Amino acid sequence: MRLSRQIALSAACLLLLAQLEPAIAHRANLALGLREITSAINGKVCATAGGAHFTFDNDGRFSYDGLWQSSGNFTLGDSAVVVTFDSGLQRSFEISKRDGALYMEQTRVVCTAKQ
Repeated sequence: MRLSRQIALSAACLLLLAQLEPAIAHRANLALGLREITSAINGKVCATAGGAHFTFDNDGRFSYDGLWQSSGNFTLGDSAVVVTFDSGLQRSFEISKRDGALYMEQTRVVCTAKQ
């Protein structure tokens, strides 16, 4: 009887861990270095599933077209892109990879060469 309780408890624990593992793995970000970020976004247009577009020109210009439109300049660093909007506001966006996909902060983006 005692052995069957231990087996049942072990099985319950394994089921619980199996359910938690994908959520934990999904949160694990792979920080990108300067070279990887440059390759991923410089000279490209990055789009979100919601239709917003971030454009990173080779000359350091940045534009956003989504819920509103904005532009400015950007610089690249380890694990982040720093945008200085034309208004003077400066914002840093973490760039990472998760499950092979590129993320700006918590938003998945797909980047393609600018045409």
